[in-house]
Amino acid sequence: MRLKIPKKVFEVLIEIATNSSDEIVLIGVGNTKEGDIIISEFFKCRNIAENTKIEFKADPLCIYTAYKYAERNGLEIVAIIHSHPAPPYPSNLDMKNMRLWDIPWIIIDSLTGASKAWMVDDNVVEVPIEFVDDDCGRN
Repeated sequence: MRLKIPKKVFEVLIEIATNSSDEIVLIGVGNTKEGDIIISEFFKCRNIAENTKIEFKADPLCIYTAYKYAERNGLEIVAIIHSHPAPPYPSNLDMKNMRLWDIPWIIIDSLTGASKAWMVDDNVVEVPIEFVDDDCGRN
């Protein structure tokens, strides 16, 4: 499995993450094709966590909006994207919450822009990110 994302979209994600002093959270929308996960758009959600500097909690209305948009357009929610003010590895809280979503989590280091994607099954597994040239919208 690979996670495919347009390079231009990913550059926007990095810019959002590195320009925020809080952890950011976005919902990736797209589809799966031949075992690959393709992010075509994203929804930037308000972080409603108590301490937004060190954790995130996506506004449920944003998740609902992304879900309804995906449903109307024949897409799916395919990734959770968030930042850490640290290297892009899942925290213990991330790993707990990752078990609730059977989709990759992209973590962006808000200090350097480094990023990695992860999934949890029995273990934490890195998901390769492949940049593609396709241009796509974002919300």
